[in-house]
Amino acid sequence: MNCLEEVILNYIDMSEEQRINALKDLKNIGFYPAFGTEQTMKKIMDKSIIDKMPQFYFVFRKEQLIGYLFIIGDTQKYRPFPWLAIGNVDELPMRVTRPLMKIHIKAWEKMNDAPMADYLRRQLIDYEHGVGHRPENQCR
Repeated sequence: MNCLEEVILNYIDMSEEQRINALKDLKNIGFYPAFGTEQTMKKIMDKSIIDKMPQFYFVFRKEQLIGYLFIIGDTQKYRPFPWLAIGNVDELPMRVTRPLMKIHIKAWEKMNDAPMADYLRRQLIDYEHGVGHRPENQCR
């Protein structure tokens, strides 16, 4: 079995075509916004700024979307995203989960939210020990 190469992209760094395709493909991996459509999500994502929340990350294998991590930071601000964060990092191979979780931890550190960063560090350790994370042979 050859090694598959995944790429993690911040929405900010994606081309317009990649953005549109990624938003369209989210439903294929089980994500639907709490409110609205792909257009509603796009309007919010188009306003994201580096080093500020919200941040939207997408994981691709070749050209196929296999994962996402949306770090919102506020449960009240955006109707389509009523979560502090949401993603499918628990369904991805650990070689992808680790860097995504490190991005997630760093985002909360930048917001000076040590309790959330610590929680995510503990969650990553759990994942590394197979707690709350799919077995590697069942990952996307």
